Amino acid sequence: MYSIGVDIGTSTTEIIISNIKFSTRLGLSLLPATKIDETEVIYRSPVIFTPLISKTAIDFEQIRERIKAAFKESGIRKDQIETGAVIITGETARKDNARQVNIWLSEYLGDFVVAAAGPKLESVLAGRGAGISEESKKRSKRIINLDIGGGTLNAAVFDCGDCTETFAMDIGGRLIRLNDSRTVTYISDRIVHILENHKLSITPGETADIKVLERFCSYLADCCLQALGLQEMSEDTRLLYITDFTIPKDIDLISISGGVGEYVGVLNEIPDLEQWFRYGDIGPLLGTKLTQALAPWQSRLISPGEKISATVIGAGSHSLSVSGNTIGVDESILPIRNIPIIKCPAEPDQWETVFRSTRPLMELYEEDVLAVSIKGRKSPGYGELKTLAHQIASLYEGLKSPVIVLLKEDFAKALSQMIRIHTPCRKPVICLDQIQIENGDYIDIGSPVGSAVPVIIKTLVYQS
Repeated sequence: MYSIGVDIGTSTTEIIISNIKFSTRLGLSLLPATKIDETEVIYRSPVIFTPLISKTAIDFEQIRERIKAAFKESGIRKDQIETGAVIITGETARKDNARQVNIWLSEYLGDFVVAAAGPKLESVLAGRGAGISEESKKRSKRIINLDIGGGTLNAAVFDCGDCTETFAMDIGGRLIRLNDSRTVTYISDRIVHILENHKLSITPGETADIKVLERFCSYLADCCLQALGLQEMSEDTRLLYITDFTIPKDIDLISISGGVGEYVGVLNEIPDLEQWFRYGDIGPLLGTKLTQALAPWQSRLISPGEKISATVIGAGSHSLSVSGNTIGVDESILPIRNIPIIKCPAEPDQWETVFRSTRPLMELYEEDVLAVSIKGRKSPGYGELKTLAHQIASLYEGLKSPVIVLLKEDFAKALSQMIRIHTPCRKPVICLDQIQIENGDYIDIGSPVGSAVPVIIKTLVYQS
């Protein structure tokens, strides 16, 4: 199937189209398992500056025209696209019409395309798109990827291939912008406290002092080191966190992707003003200062497979999962999108408490359709399945929602049959397995493609 990725970032907008190949084969349990075999990027758009109508609004029409051009240049029609992600990142996610633009793009691209945004998911997709998930798996190491773009730093820790931690901060190359004469044209509100606390005189409308800009970028580089646990954390750095404050432990290797990552380890220490300010911002200078700051840990620094395109590669090639043959699906209600996932607190030996522990969590939501993620065991017995089926039927009783159950283990088909046959439930039933809930709180479920069902786990949290 074809997948599209669109990353509308603080500095730039990029589009990729990928070809995703998957197959069905017998797993270790001798049950059919559907796996993604290969993802190949078949088209990359030119990198363009993110079009804006004003300082507070994204130019949707220009972005749509760029996507139309991508279809024409790639030779792939819009109706061939079956999945993908549209992500508005960094400071652009804070624009007044960010949410509306994401909805418009999702509607324009079709029912199979997911509109996704949020710093946690962005961190994961950037790390995967940069190749760090695979690198971590191959080396059996804990690797942290810092994806530093125009407005934000998005970090993800991968341990032997699995993402275990994420965080995001207000660190980026376009937090300060300049014109050709190096007059300051913009300063992000997110960094004003640093300028004031460190008495750094950088003022809109005035010519920037290069030495002061160097000092500021050196401080931002130190903030990165503090976030990595390599320096003591300061209160100024704590205020830069967008997500919950965290310092990762036991990191083996460090990777830097994103636009700023293009300049980590590239420029030497001799000031090159043409290079530093070639894009009208502090991105290359920040990359230079981060290179200098990381010099004592040079042996732990690795180069990612993708840098500036990491997030869009992740969005278009790594946002999709598939649920395989051992599933139960009522196709009449598919595709469905943006379904909140409620994680059932009950352990596998507590299935008789599923209703009592989960129904209060479901009542916190006003949505008409809800999905429940349940912890299972590999080979549940008949009695256990019957208990779980009745608990789930009770869970959805009185609600408008169809029954949607997500499992990691391979017994979704048996569970769906148990719900239909042995409970009074008369709702449509969808039971999916091989679903790992780790980075998001919402799910999109597509119509079956062959014997598999495409799904995307995501978060729709916009930065404020």
